[in-house]
Amino acid sequence: MMIRSFIAIDFPDETRKALEDIQKELKQCGAGVRWVKPSSIHLTLKFLGNIQAALVEEIALAVAQEIRDQPPITLRPAGLGAFPSRRKPRVIWIGMEGEVQRLNGIQARVENALEPLGFVREKRDFRPHLTIGRVKDRRRLQSLVDAMATLDMEPFNSFDADEIILYKSDLRPTGAIYTKLHRMPLAAPASP
Repeated sequence: MMIRSFIAIDFPDETRKALEDIQKELKQCGAGVRWVKPSSIHLTLKFLGNIQAALVEEIALAVAQEIRDQPPITLRPAGLGAFPSRRKPRVIWIGMEGEVQRLNGIQARVENALEPLGFVREKRDFRPHLTIGRVKDRRRLQSLVDAMATLDMEPFNSFDADEIILYKSDLRPTGAIYTKLHRMPLAAPASP
């Protein structure tokens, strides 16, 4: 059996609520955007695609061993952007601040763990972001661009990510449903 899967960092409900508030503000422009459900937003470290169900345990073990000595990481969503550009948005995202250098290192360790299992290393530089919407048509696109430029974002609170998660993704007409298959903890800091 094949499972569509990816590895990501989850975050607190408080962060989800703040992301939902930003989506509500941007929705008012009436642009043709398919907004990601706040409960489905996550920070993807590696998209695996379709994998054999029998590989799930091996993937989780390899990644867990690779990150086990890494302490929890402090992150904070910040900044609104779009791919390929803010003037021609196709994907609307929120960036990340905080221990981004360490996050890049953890993402590289995930790549290191998976390469021997046959997963091709991502060629593009890792750009940590939270996808909040995808433009589905050009309707009222300029209104969206203007709304993004003038949006007054309240600062997000920082959070400590203490695990990364292997997810299963079931694609449905109503949107993807994500199921946590494995939690891979980052090491707890040593007591003084």
